[in-house]
Amino acid sequence: MVGSRDETLAENGLTHFLEHMAFKGTVRRTAADIAREIDQMGGACNAFTTKEATCFHARVLKEHLPRAIELLSDLVLNPVYQEKELELERQIILEEIYSQEDEAEELIQVEFARNLWKDCAFGRSILGEVKTVAGFCRDHLVRYRQATYRPEQMVVAAAGRLCHEELVDLVGPLFEHFSNGARPRSREAVTTNPGTYLFARDLEQVHLCLGTPGLAAADPRRYGATLLQLILGGNMSSRLFQVIREHLGLAYTIYSFMSFFSDHGLLGICAGVSPKNLHPLVTALNQELHRLKKEPVPAAELAAAQEYFKASIYLHAEDCDQRMMRLAKNEILLQDYLSLPELVAGLMKVTVEDVHELAQTFFAPEKWGFALLGPVAEPLPQLDF
Repeated sequence: MVGSRDETLAENGLTHFLEHMAFKGTVRRTAADIAREIDQMGGACNAFTTKEATCFHARVLKEHLPRAIELLSDLVLNPVYQEKELELERQIILEEIYSQEDEAEELIQVEFARNLWKDCAFGRSILGEVKTVAGFCRDHLVRYRQATYRPEQMVVAAAGRLCHEELVDLVGPLFEHFSNGARPRSREAVTTNPGTYLFARDLEQVHLCLGTPGLAAADPRRYGATLLQLILGGNMSSRLFQVIREHLGLAYTIYSFMSFFSDHGLLGICAGVSPKNLHPLVTALNQELHRLKKEPVPAAELAAAQEYFKASIYLHAEDCDQRMMRLAKNEILLQDYLSLPELVAGLMKVTVEDVHELAQTFFAPEKWGFALLGPVAEPLPQLDF
């Protein structure tokens, strides 16, 4: 479904606002009715917004499946956006934005994205800005929903103790009349703005977020990129964790991450460090990136990363929520079903040469963005790998 990337500048935050308002009343239910019904099922029901999607989800016992599906469909299809509830929810969302401003580890990623993808919707905050959220009215929500909520872009995914045919029979009648004749919006291409972005704050630590464009979700090289990220900073035995935290004692928080989107990606690194350790940390970071760029990963290190991911994949498969999300992402991003054995096989086929080639592709300092939040003094550390 729709994500914050689908907004114009003036609409920034509307996708997230719609997600919140779905729980504030429908044609058939008040906000209190919705909360009471969720609790009566003894399960959980929630929603979240990303740059490219909105997800409404629930977890219930099998006996409550029909009731849960009917409730979710009501939230998606029949919200009423009452003025009183809208004003109350506006204040909640503003508080969420203010809270984000107080969470340095979260704020640095928001500022990094805002500056790396400076001139396109991809970089804007999912929550929106205080100015835009404060100005939204019911008409804005209705018009945006009519423009962006489209049946052909909707995916229903479920996992657990259920039958596919039963699920189809439950979902079909609820959504069969949902239509939208409005012309679909096209998404603008992602543009990047490499460089250093400094945000001075009176904090105890300097928070860093740096990264470079990665790969789209359907790129066949995604398996190698996933393993490269793990080796770099994805777990406790990764290079960044072992060198910067365990060997040098420079930081408590240091990790890398890889994000895959429909036509874009991101390889990123985050850390929090005392001002006196900022330059030593960046020096160590440069050295590790340079080493990965110049020296192929040892076969044993790659094999260990592959085994880690293999175990993680199968352990996560024991969680119904994880299976549900994987099904939906496969359909949205790959337009196909990727089985667990196929996923594992893709990871196990990655070679040392594949990882080295990706490291040489990714680790080009001139393509990186580097955000620093906190008490940073001149001269600023430089990326040089």
